[in-house]
Amino acid sequence: MSFDIDMTQVIRQFANVFGSLMPLLFPFIGALLALFVFGGLINIIRNYQSR
Repeated sequence: MSFDIDMTQVIRQFANVFGSLMPLLFPFIGALLALFVFGGLINIIRNYQSR
């Protein structure tokens, strides 16, 4: 029992799903980046004030 998988079709389907999900992920990536930068700034200010 053997079957071959058309890899180009699989890759095309994966790219299609990934492309349709990507716009949904951008707000989360942006929010995480903003939180990271904001936390870093607060950390720097806190360190500066404690001196």
